[in-house]
Amino acid sequence: MVTALSLLNAPFLIPKPLTQLKTLPSAKPNSPFFFPSSFPSFPNLQQHRFTGQPPIAASLKEKVGCFKKTLSDFTSLNYWVVRDYYRLVDSVNALEPEIQRLSDEQLAAKTSEFKKRLNQGEAVSDIQAEAFAVVREAAKRKLGMRHFDVQIIGGAVLHDGSIAEMKTGEGKTLVSTLAAYLNALTGDGVHVVTVNDYLAQRDAEWMGRVHRFLGLSVGLIQKGMTAEERRINYQCDITYTNNSELGFDYLRDNLAGNNDQLVMRWPKPFHFAIVDEVDSVLVDEGRNPLLISGEASKDDARYPVAAKVAELLMRGLHYNIELKDNSVELTEEGIALAELALDTNDLWDENDPWARFVMNALKAKEFYRRDVQYIVRNGKALIINELTGRVEEKRRWSEGIHQAVEAKEGLKIQADSVVVAQITYQSLFKLYPKLSGMTGTAKTEEKEFLKMFQMPVIEVPTNLPNIRKDLPIQAFATDRGKWEYVSQEVEYMFRQGRPVLVGTTSVENSEYLSDLLQERNIPHSVLNARPKYAAREAEIIAQAGRKYAITISTNMAGRGTDIILGGNPKMLAREIIEDSLLSFLTREAPSIEVSDMAISRKVFSKVKVGPSSMALLAKAALMAKFVGKSEGKSWTHEEAKSIILESVEMSQLKPLKELQKLIDEQSEMYPLGPSIAITYLSVLKDCEVHCTKEGSEVKRLGGLHVIGTSLHESRRIDNQVSD
Repeated sequence: MVTALSLLNAPFLIPKPLTQLKTLPSAKPNSPFFFPSSFPSFPNLQQHRFTGQPPIAASLKEKVGCFKKTLSDFTSLNYWVVRDYYRLVDSVNALEPEIQRLSDEQLAAKTSEFKKRLNQGEAVSDIQAEAFAVVREAAKRKLGMRHFDVQIIGGAVLHDGSIAEMKTGEGKTLVSTLAAYLNALTGDGVHVVTVNDYLAQRDAEWMGRVHRFLGLSVGLIQKGMTAEERRINYQCDITYTNNSELGFDYLRDNLAGNNDQLVMRWPKPFHFAIVDEVDSVLVDEGRNPLLISGEASKDDARYPVAAKVAELLMRGLHYNIELKDNSVELTEEGIALAELALDTNDLWDENDPWARFVMNALKAKEFYRRDVQYIVRNGKALIINELTGRVEEKRRWSEGIHQAVEAKEGLKIQADSVVVAQITYQSLFKLYPKLSGMTGTAKTEEKEFLKMFQMPVIEVPTNLPNIRKDLPIQAFATDRGKWEYVSQEVEYMFRQGRPVLVGTTSVENSEYLSDLLQERNIPHSVLNARPKYAAREAEIIAQAGRKYAITISTNMAGRGTDIILGGNPKMLAREIIEDSLLSFLTREAPSIEVSDMAISRKVFSKVKVGPSSMALLAKAALMAKFVGKSEGKSWTHEEAKSIILESVEMSQLKPLKELQKLIDEQSEMYPLGPSIAITYLSVLKDCEVHCTKEGSEVKRLGGLHVIGTSLHESRRIDNQVSD
């Protein structure tokens, strides 16, 4: 347990004598710098690795730098702020034995007690320690997860209207339950805002168990919901949503003609919000406006003509571009050629203005690249979010740019539109009287958060010491040189059996690197915005920590799926269930086609399930076969997967005794759902054993190797070891 006293007396604060400093090891078989004789030689790779200072000097510099950083942390304001929060931690820990003795009914009754005390005049801060202790105990009983001391600090930071910067894997999702519960006790509503529908749904179902157990109502806003469904969910004590849905609901409410059309809590729709990935929402995308558009005049026929004219014009001769602000300027020669092609005397004629269409066509030609800024799917040009790598089906570029892109690709031109309502995320979240956020990277934008939202950034310490090694940034003269080096690095790590995650900035780059790895016969998975990959997003990321796993990804990040060394046992267990049962539930082949190289599992060690799991799988498969016959139909592939998914969720919500009781009660009706649920629990135990064993082996090899790439021919290699 980390305490303020232990931090003050930490041995790493005491400098060691120089005689104790170890030199950097020479190349040995177990060293990451060692290249076996059987492995092909990479002169460039070795040159990058071995140039620099002598080993002793480098080691000395590293030790001194580490000591300076520790001393700087000790003297920082953040250190003393965190230390002060430990007083709350001590109070919560002191209450824990008392809370543990409560029955489930008594624990749930605490919510009514807290609300009564608030109504009698007590402040929220008066019940904070006790409320946190109650949430910790509820999470322990319903999720099997007990908040660490540092997570209690994270919850307090959120409650104070600040930003909690927590490292990846430190449990930000669990931390949010503390502040959400405490602030929901006032009855004014709490919004937990995530970056996409998947995470909102996952958190509402997962963390919602804690809140529902304690007697609070939990709502969820998803794309495609009706106004009535949204209204009901916004009235809940805690509502999970994503930033886009929240913004558009606010805009639609402002355009509503009467009170019956409103969906949010008016006259006070905003009370307290916890924003996940707050730096992405409020800084990276903060100034991007959310728009509600109405149809304007149609000039569909002009866009294809302008696109043809743009093809005739040559950069440097007929027009010049400015990369800084994505602007285009026609030269005299360009104007003359455009006017000749369009058969007009004046490109800027007020009565017949062709200039805007030509300029947009040139911008589409120069600045909007397929598979980078957008992707073509089902005859539509869909925007790729540059920050998340995801496809945004409902978003369109304004001022005719999107139509120009459609014309360039030869697609059907959608009608132009006019903006009737708009708001930026920064303006939207300023409407909250109390706002907090959490992320892994916010300190670099702290000044902007203070200036715009008066929210300080508090760095919450990790529960265990951070053992990740961040290697320096490397720059390359050419794009080709960078990708060749990355492919060499991947192959070197693959020969060791070490999992590798490569982050790329576009669909184009991810597929280019994939081609290079295919030339080297390196099995790998690709995760980008293309449907054939995005459909298996969570599954691909779940495998990324396995031995020999190579994953190339854009910023999609696996929708919140944890990368666990040795593999994610829950996802592996689900795959085993699907592989065993889908063929009995449906005869339909999957609609998504993925290349063998992209999803190759031939290098992964096979999960061995025990005899009891094998028997349960055989029984479930036989039952699935008979259920299909008794129903007189075969489900579609998606319907069959949904049946399995519902059964897996049932296994998480109901205890084993209750599942067995359901099977006994439905013995004459083929109790497929409960049978799959029990089978899943058995297979999950086998997968946990396998993943723990493989994870230990991966950890011995050095853990997950992360390679980040950028647009500017530079990259950062993070040598990560995690539990």
